[in-house]
Amino acid sequence: MVINSLRVKRNSLFAKLLLGFIVIIVISFIFNVLSFKFFTVSIHDEVVLYNKLNMSNTVSKYEEHFQLMGEVATNFYNNTNVTALSRDKTNFFAMNDLAVEFTTLVMNYKNLGLDNLFLYNGRHSFLVDKSGLMKEDEMFAKQYISAKYDTAFWAKQFDEDFYMRIYPAADFTRQTLHGLIEPVGKLFPVIVKSKLQKHYYIAALLDAEALYEKYHLSVSDLFYIADAGGTLYYSSNAQGQTVTPQSLAASGNYYMKNDNYYFYAQGEKTGFTYVNVVPNQNIAAKKSRLSAILILLLAVSLALSLIISVLLSIRIKSPIQKIIESMYKMNPNIQLGSKINEFNAIVDNMRTIIASNRSIHKDLQNKNTLLKKYGYWNKVKSIPIGSRDVQSLIDTSKPYFFVMFHLHFTRRFHELITEEQKKSHILEFIQLNIQLAFPQSETVQSEKDLIFSIVFAGADASGTLRGVLDKMKRVFDMDSEYYYVTIAFKPAPYSPSGFTAAYDEGREMIRRRRLNGETQIVSNFAGPHQDFHLTPSEDKEFAVRLAAANEADIMTMIGRMMNRLRANGTAEQYRQLAREIVSKTLLALVLQNINAGALQEELSPYEQIKEFVSEEQYDDFFRSLIGYAATLMNDKRMEKDSIIDFALTYMEQHYGDDIGPDAVAEKLNLSSGYMCKYIKNKTGKTFGDFLDDIRIMKAKEILESTDCKIHEVALHVGYQNANSFTRMFRRLTGITPGEYRREKRIDVASNIQ
Repeated sequence: MVINSLRVKRNSLFAKLLLGFIVIIVISFIFNVLSFKFFTVSIHDEVVLYNKLNMSNTVSKYEEHFQLMGEVATNFYNNTNVTALSRDKTNFFAMNDLAVEFTTLVMNYKNLGLDNLFLYNGRHSFLVDKSGLMKEDEMFAKQYISAKYDTAFWAKQFDEDFYMRIYPAADFTRQTLHGLIEPVGKLFPVIVKSKLQKHYYIAALLDAEALYEKYHLSVSDLFYIADAGGTLYYSSNAQGQTVTPQSLAASGNYYMKNDNYYFYAQGEKTGFTYVNVVPNQNIAAKKSRLSAILILLLAVSLALSLIISVLLSIRIKSPIQKIIESMYKMNPNIQLGSKINEFNAIVDNMRTIIASNRSIHKDLQNKNTLLKKYGYWNKVKSIPIGSRDVQSLIDTSKPYFFVMFHLHFTRRFHELITEEQKKSHILEFIQLNIQLAFPQSETVQSEKDLIFSIVFAGADASGTLRGVLDKMKRVFDMDSEYYYVTIAFKPAPYSPSGFTAAYDEGREMIRRRRLNGETQIVSNFAGPHQDFHLTPSEDKEFAVRLAAANEADIMTMIGRMMNRLRANGTAEQYRQLAREIVSKTLLALVLQNINAGALQEELSPYEQIKEFVSEEQYDDFFRSLIGYAATLMNDKRMEKDSIIDFALTYMEQHYGDDIGPDAVAEKLNLSSGYMCKYIKNKTGKTFGDFLDDIRIMKAKEILESTDCKIHEVALHVGYQNANSFTRMFRRLTGITPGEYRREKRIDVASNIQ
């Protein structure tokens, strides 16, 4: 009996599970011991490899940076301003433009350590840097003072023969306006020369500490750079540290000396040697720390494995025993008290088998409902239905009413309710109300904001269906703060074959929604919706007035367009008008090289338009948009430029004379070709464009304030031919001078009333 009892226990599920777990633990323990032994041997190599990779990355970044600075400086040898200064040292326009370019580069590369960039002209003894024109003594005896790099050093570089040379970093100071000396930083002088230009060169000053902070990768802070001869170029240690090239050549990428590891690499472009010094105790301590952690983890994992094995064996055995007992007793109300999904699934399946008839019937019913909705969705979308099972579920033999619901959610709704909630709640509400009145109906969500219902009923049910929709509208209106609905309902039933036509007509009826924030029922279909677009003359007039930043005229023009929509315009047409105004405004700003990013910081104009439900909102939006754009246009126009300012001022004073580019260029001591090209490049408009704009602007003032005849106005603003004046006026404003005068007088009369 004792032997049989032991045999039974040995063959029990608990014993088998526990034995299996122990075998797995033993195998895992052996594997971990071998892995630990291997890891302790290779950890040193991994730490060394890690430092090698860090060294390689540091060298690569430094070399790329020095090469980039060389390319930046070299590009200036082809710069038109540098060429102009090489020929004429008094060309102050070129100096100013070059200083602006240097300032821009320094700002763009500030995070890359570029402190300054300058041109040194040895023939005429002057420099141009980011602050402008500067004398040699001012630059090297006040702004960048260094015992190592004095004025004589920089002048001597004209006699040296090289393309690009990087000099060791040195501490620079500057003298303030009060005579005090303040530090500038430790800087690398970088000089780039050209064999074709002997009398000037381009130089850069790089912040050595900034480069160190950006590119140095190591667990140690001791880093230095030396050239092939052992000259120290930079050291992160204040006392400095040198290394001989012979010691670096003794081994591969590192060597050990005085309990320190020296990791080094040589740059391909500069030939510099970059060295990281890592104390040996850092590597040894890391190795010991990791070894201790591994031993502790191995011991803890072994103990936990044994405890978990016993507990799991017990927890697996107990539910199985209960399941077996339940099977014997055919008791579906078994309570396992287990969190194991598989055991719970077995119990659930047992209960399912007992109640199979009711469950199978319910599943088939749900499946058929889903397939039926899928079938109707395919019918309205004109998608062929390949499954005969689906075809048998949908009814294509009876007439029906088609109702479409378009949902529009306000920003308030999005802030309070999730996407899934808004879809399910409204869909369920619509489906419930339709089915209560018409059990033979199907409601399907075809898109995220579109729901349609197919209602099978006779033609006399139109009034009942309309009553249901009116009731739903009253409910929707109570939540108008959060959403509103457009309901498309054609009172006449559709033929059985017209599913796609019904869907398309519903979409068109949705577009006929009027402009307000309430739920609407649209019942008429009078053909496709008419889109709203600006006429060619309106398009041209809008562009001209926006280019002139004439806010008042633009708003008057937009007011006329909105008047066209006020009687019969739909919400969609208002949105189309707004989208066209936005797109043309943004295009005008882009053509003027104006950054309009602030328009889209919070919500883009196109997204804002979707929220509008009244003319007041559109009017406020247009005023804000046009006002902002006009401000940007005026700010752009107010940017100072000596050549352009003089030319515009001259045209303002002599617009009535027969003037041309030659007369203005002569005043500026420039060629007319250069001046015209300069104005075109800077503003995007020609000399003639500016002159015509000024003349037409002056003509508008005369037309508004006097009764002068058209040919008299033309002569006054510089046009000898009245026909030429009229053509130009129409091209820039979209209307003739006479039409402009009449419109202005009508506006004045309406304001008086």
